[in-house]
Amino acid sequence: MGMQNIRGPFLPETTQRLVQLNGDTPRFPLEGRQSGLHLDKFTEVYRGDEKEKKDALLEVSKIGGCNELLKNLSARRNTVFETIGACQVKMRTAGPLTLHISRAGAWENAGICLHPVYGFAYLPGSGIKGLVRSWAETVWAQGQENRKDAWGRIDDIFGYSENSESHKFSSSDRKTSGWRPEGIYPKHTASAGRLVFHDAWPKEWPFLEVDITNNHHTEYYDWAGSRDGPGHGDWEDPVPVYFLCVRSGTSFEFAISDRKPCGDNAVSTASEWLVNALEYKGAGAKTVAGYGRFFAASSPKLNTSTALYSREYELELVSPAFLAGASQDQRDCYLRGATLRGLLRWWWRTMYADKINLGDLQMLETAFWGSVENGSPVSVAVRNTGDNKKPEKYTKNKAFLLKHGITRSSGRRNQMTMGLYYSTYGMAERGRERQYRPEKTRWHIVLTFRDTRTKHGMKITADEVERQVSAALWLLCRYGGIGAKSRKGFGSLGDIKVPGIQSREDCSKLAEDLVEKYGIPTARQKLYGPSLGTALFEEDISTEWQDPWFACHMIGEALNAAISSLDKPDRPALGMPRKGADQKRFPTRHASPVLWSLSRNSDGKLAVRLLAFPSPELPDAPESKRILRDFIGKAKTEINGRGRKLGPSIASRSKKSEPASDSNKPLANGDIVEAKILEEKTKKGKWKARHMESGRDGCIIDDAPDNLEPGQRVKLYVHAAHAGHQDIAFKWTAPKKSRSNKSHPKHHRGSGRQRR
Repeated sequence: MGMQNIRGPFLPETTQRLVQLNGDTPRFPLEGRQSGLHLDKFTEVYRGDEKEKKDALLEVSKIGGCNELLKNLSARRNTVFETIGACQVKMRTAGPLTLHISRAGAWENAGICLHPVYGFAYLPGSGIKGLVRSWAETVWAQGQENRKDAWGRIDDIFGYSENSESHKFSSSDRKTSGWRPEGIYPKHTASAGRLVFHDAWPKEWPFLEVDITNNHHTEYYDWAGSRDGPGHGDWEDPVPVYFLCVRSGTSFEFAISDRKPCGDNAVSTASEWLVNALEYKGAGAKTVAGYGRFFAASSPKLNTSTALYSREYELELVSPAFLAGASQDQRDCYLRGATLRGLLRWWWRTMYADKINLGDLQMLETAFWGSVENGSPVSVAVRNTGDNKKPEKYTKNKAFLLKHGITRSSGRRNQMTMGLYYSTYGMAERGRERQYRPEKTRWHIVLTFRDTRTKHGMKITADEVERQVSAALWLLCRYGGIGAKSRKGFGSLGDIKVPGIQSREDCSKLAEDLVEKYGIPTARQKLYGPSLGTALFEEDISTEWQDPWFACHMIGEALNAAISSLDKPDRPALGMPRKGADQKRFPTRHASPVLWSLSRNSDGKLAVRLLAFPSPELPDAPESKRILRDFIGKAKTEINGRGRKLGPSIASRSKKSEPASDSNKPLANGDIVEAKILEEKTKKGKWKARHMESGRDGCIIDDAPDNLEPGQRVKLYVHAAHAGHQDIAFKWTAPKKSRSNKSHPKHHRGSGRQRR
């Protein structure tokens, strides 16, 4: 990295001579630097370029440390703790940890708390004390029978200051409601706390990683109007923000000591609060997105009240998921809490988009999901179940394709792109193979809720928040997916059971009830984003597929064919940019409004679900709805036609356990077969047909009678049927080598079925 910016105002001349700068390179190597000094002094000035910011943070993350030094320092520290009788607690991060990201520095929202002398990441004691006190006041004290004694114990342990504690009481005008009961005041107007919360040090030198967060709706979140404004659709470009975090699985040692021991187990009580707070709330920044969560081998039993309301779910992949963070490699191929939380927020928004105006939606969304000024009552934590498979690299080589029974199409020219290539475009391009999590990967998620209020003072209880968020999770699992290419069948999740939610109508009813309960106007509004109430659905199209890779390949084939069947002026309604589209009419990027997802039936076979959101931007809501309705009809026809094709799972099983049948015999040129005429034609106007036995599609290459109709069953000759291709070519007339054969199809003899 260039070092020209550290000269002049950043480093005095004496310091420059000390480090002996030689051109743009310091004298000492990267591994010999101190992370904090490098972050503050040896990185270029931030000019708003996130790519430069990422490169600079990567440099910091590569700086190692000395475990032997940390071991010696910790031994000296532990000697002091033993002398003063401190209680030590060892805990390990259950996810990434980031703190002090907004500290003063050259890089905005990219810092991390690093030891000022040694450079390793640590948790300051002041932050730990605040975290434990918050838990004691908002969770533990709310469940105690004697509230006065409980608050007295809190004041004794943490101390009290009138100026800094006044906001915890309800205001006289009742506009704000604090969590400290009225009439329960401390014994003294000011007092110091008994317990000392020491800095938490890592057990081994912690590894730093570069993480990322993306804002997909910048204009929507920045808008603060009351009615019409920018919608929350998928036409804005994501804005990436990079920051540093501590790798998951890092162990830290916490310590609490008593300045005035009096035999009342204050340290033991505070240690229990500490463990529960770290497990259920987390430390540092972005805790509502699952950052900063810890777990201990043996932790005290959680004793909570309705102030902390939680629900747990198990999520399982039905199809592979392309997951990634900032580095897009094996290290960050996992489901991140921030990702899941963003998806839940998006699906929750679809429940209200057609019911209330944009200003009321933002007001309600802020109450549920938070904003820059207000914290969120919803916290999401994601944990692996322990038996998950490792991430794998996606490569489109021949062995991978054959393993999953995937072969190249041989249909018309615009279908030469293989279905899997079509549905995974960009996942393995130019040597940048993305990592994926295989099917059946599972995660254990914990959703935590608390009471919240709107900006108008309306109180929403924790159980109401739970019902709303759980409904959004139900929608995500049923119709959505996680990771890249989730709109084309990848990253599909298994259905979950949510109390009170059995259909999308239940989700809409839940939203209607909340709007009515709080008196929010429900006048019909113009469509300004994806809306559950105006969406088009096609539920559970059954197939014979069992292999999800084969299923996603078939979805790619069906998607390609269905798009090709639309008139060219209508195709931009399926997302932009699109080759040949009118750039003046569709100037901006738009994600596909059609969501494909997979579900697995009890017999192990996969089913396809289709959901389409009419878009006010492609080009308007009524026209988008017309085009999408036509598209879904054609897509369903394509899936029904391809759904009979056997994937490798069933095919391999049938070879071992089922006797050979005529349908399994390879087709030969000149064979007479039964076929069904398809609605779709080739670009040259040739009819297409589907072989009834194998489900393989192809065109009739010679002229056919004018009175043919889609859906009609006929007898055709096989012109070309190669084992290595999915498609087949038919002829209406017999091949030349077979013209002397008297066995002609019935339609050539004036069959009444063919000529009406």
